[in-house]
Amino acid sequence: MSDPEKPFQAAHEIGRVYDAITDSKVLTEFFLTTVSRFIPAKQNYLFLTTRKKTLLLEASVPILINRSEAEIGTVKTTVVENKQKVLAVPSGGEAPPGLMAEAQKILEEGKPCTLKGRMFLPLIARNSVMGIACLERAAEAPAFTPQEVEIGFDLASEFSGALKGILLFEENVKMERLAAVGQAMGMVVHEIKNIMQLARFSDEITRMGLKEKNEKFVATGLAKMAKTLKEMDGFIWEMLSLTKDYQLEPEEVDLAAILAELQSDLAERAEGYQIRLDFKADPGFPAVQGDGRSLYRALLNLVKNAFEAFQGKKDACVKIRAWIQDEEHYELTVEDNASGMSEEVKAKLFEAFFSTKGKRGTGLGLMVVQRTARMHQGAVNVESQPGVGTKFILTLRRSFPKVL
Repeated sequence: MSDPEKPFQAAHEIGRVYDAITDSKVLTEFFLTTVSRFIPAKQNYLFLTTRKKTLLLEASVPILINRSEAEIGTVKTTVVENKQKVLAVPSGGEAPPGLMAEAQKILEEGKPCTLKGRMFLPLIARNSVMGIACLERAAEAPAFTPQEVEIGFDLASEFSGALKGILLFEENVKMERLAAVGQAMGMVVHEIKNIMQLARFSDEITRMGLKEKNEKFVATGLAKMAKTLKEMDGFIWEMLSLTKDYQLEPEEVDLAAILAELQSDLAERAEGYQIRLDFKADPGFPAVQGDGRSLYRALLNLVKNAFEAFQGKKDACVKIRAWIQDEEHYELTVEDNASGMSEEVKAKLFEAFFSTKGKRGTGLGLMVVQRTARMHQGAVNVESQPGVGTKFILTLRRSFPKVL
């Protein structure tokens, strides 16, 4: 390979490095520093276009050293090994007077050029101009050569393709995150709205009872308000339990008492749906270790789902059983004789925000169930047949080793 070809070959190799970088800021600063290895300059600037097709200074790099031509062939190595010799600083400030106007004019023309000791390199990817790179020399330095312009444009083209890919990926990630946040907020608002309706009803009954001096109304209102506070507390816990930082703090749990509490809390609703509840722990079921509130909420969510699945079916029944599986595990089963579900629905059950209830569903309940099972070092499985019913099986640890 002849010496004039070395810079172009090195530029191609640098392009491979650009493609391997996944952070736009790192890529931008690396591009501006690597350009200086081929084309001596005192300062490099990079402008990106806004949605209004105007330019915004993204970064500037003051060049502290210039590599000799003998080192250009090994530029990829020297850039990595001599980071301390090149200072790359995001500008966060303003471009020199007149530079922005010059760059804007070159942007519109879309061609590389030199002007007053500056080289302008349009950043072109997929037939669109993303911005402009500007290399600035000292007043006493020689003018840029045609070969330097060609090498600079090659590097700018390699950089533009890599940057375009990163920006598209970052935009997709941002949109996905915004969509997830929006869906999560809708879910939260939906649940809080339901709880607030119960709170208002409780408040009205209590106020009516006080106004009419009706002790029964007052007692009913206060009882419903207590239930509302319990529901809000449980919902807040559910949201916290879905965060990455939530840790299980095992304590002794009386499952028979939890099942009795759950049946009592759901008795009025079950009567309204004309559903029979049958919640039992096997005789002699021992105390286990775990988080009682999380177990209560997981079972509550499964029973609520069963209520929604009956749709007025006669002889409707929901059963919960707790039984010891072996020395290390126990099982909780929640079984109904409702409409059941298809294989397609079963396959999506534990996906985030998946629900078969349309606007009435949030997709939160089964996420909580699955998280509860994992917190208890167990698993949740489901058996279901259309027209027959559904059975959820939670296999959980009976105890947890103490952490010293």
